[in-house]
Amino acid sequence: MNSRPPCIALIDPIWVGHHPMYFGQFAAAFLDLGAHVVGFCPHPDGARQEIELACPDRAADWSTHFITKAKRSLFNGRFEGDPYHTLDRWQLAAKAIDAYVAETDRQVDAVFFPYLDTYLRFLPFPEVPGSTIGRPWGGLYLRNHHHRDEANPLLRSARLLAKGDALMRSSLCAGIGVLDERYVPALEDYLEKPVRGFPDVTLSQLPPQAPALVQQIREKAGSRPIIGLIGLERRKGMLTMLDAALRAHAVERPWYFVFAGVFDRTEFDPSEQELIESVIRKIHSGEIDHIHFDPEAPRIPTEPEFNALFASFDLAWAAYLGFQGSSGTLGKAAAFEIPVIASRGECIGHRVEHYRLGATIDEGDSQQALAAIDHLLGAAGSQESRDFEGYRRMHSPSRLREVLGEWLEDALARK
Repeated sequence: MNSRPPCIALIDPIWVGHHPMYFGQFAAAFLDLGAHVVGFCPHPDGARQEIELACPDRAADWSTHFITKAKRSLFNGRFEGDPYHTLDRWQLAAKAIDAYVAETDRQVDAVFFPYLDTYLRFLPFPEVPGSTIGRPWGGLYLRNHHHRDEANPLLRSARLLAKGDALMRSSLCAGIGVLDERYVPALEDYLEKPVRGFPDVTLSQLPPQAPALVQQIREKAGSRPIIGLIGLERRKGMLTMLDAALRAHAVERPWYFVFAGVFDRTEFDPSEQELIESVIRKIHSGEIDHIHFDPEAPRIPTEPEFNALFASFDLAWAAYLGFQGSSGTLGKAAAFEIPVIASRGECIGHRVEHYRLGATIDEGDSQQALAAIDHLLGAAGSQESRDFEGYRRMHSPSRLREVLGEWLEDALARK
């Protein structure tokens, strides 16, 4: 009888944003389930750090290896955008697994993709996984909101084709996970496979002492409440928050607004860039002193340092623009029990309302944002009951282990 632990290949060719943290969390969950984990990503050293942070006592049960970084689409879009590169990723995954097996003589039993989207786009052929990796597989599928009700059948068909969803009908697919639980029924109907709502896990470790940036912000803010955003992207509603900050200054609200993280000017049109630059000039001249915005700031290097900055906020900004998915901002807010301002109508707003995590506003409405800040920082807002504990429970590492355990059982049954 073969008693060796199952070996799971964890593969992600993208290493930006939330990808490293997710990689570490998924690896830790599989390790806790008794599996051996072999990780493939563009930065094996970074992956080692993430896994050690998430699971420090299982060094003999995992290893990390290099896989080529995902290239941007031939259509000049995001990473996951054309059939050539999508097929190439499957082939590279197969080669990486085969090389590992040849080197170690350890068989890989199943494959999990923490960011499945980049293995689907424009490749709606269920035969591809069988002809490449040839093993049971699954993954976390993020951008699946085209499964909402669509009155136009031609438009729905075109979206399904472009997204490559038919590939998940592969006989080797043991099921997938989604972060937005609203689309589980529609995806299960389409795929006729298990689709599980996954928790949007996050880390909450803090560094031994407050980083210099946090100390600087606290000193500048003084006694003023801090409203914070980390990640200076258009989709995160940065311009809405900036307008709210300017409105707050005009009506002399005693608040301090923090815009932290990397600023990419190319995301904004010339008039928007000029607005941002004018604000930066006013900060430097001392004309305004209620905004922190460093256009040259580097990426926050570690998750604990990120957490220390986030934990310094009195309110967290999640009023995103045109964004339908989940956000780790809510997990951080629940971990540190910080109220949130969110756009209503999509996944983030739905969760903020369901768990009473803060206030929701119409997308892009800075006047409503001003009113929401007033309310949340006022006596009435501070007395509202918030279910931070309920959110933490539903988006916890233990919940991740539970759903990955169900997937792993299904995957091993397909061998």
